[in-house]
Amino acid sequence: MKAPMQPEALHALIGREFSWKGNRYQAIEILNTPLQIIAQRHEPHIQTDIHGRARRIVQDMTVSIPVLTSDGSQLHPDFLLISDWKARPPTA
Repeated sequence: MKAPMQPEALHALIGREFSWKGNRYQAIEILNTPLQIIAQRHEPHIQTDIHGRARRIVQDMTVSIPVLTSDGSQLHPDFLLISDWKARPPTA
């Protein structure tokens, strides 16, 4: 049985902010093959070197969050970690 997730429904999420793995992201694109959310983190964070020492501040980071498992039968565990969707910011 396929998971009840239609790609068209995900397109409504573009521009909305959400929490994922302890950080805030904004959905910027939906890819259909494989089905995934492309999101951008806007909060600055400090990138460390291989020894754990702080080296530089990184402003934006883009991530791909899979929506379905590889066989397409279930929602992906990473997708299930998304929480706290916020409304789309107003446009000028």
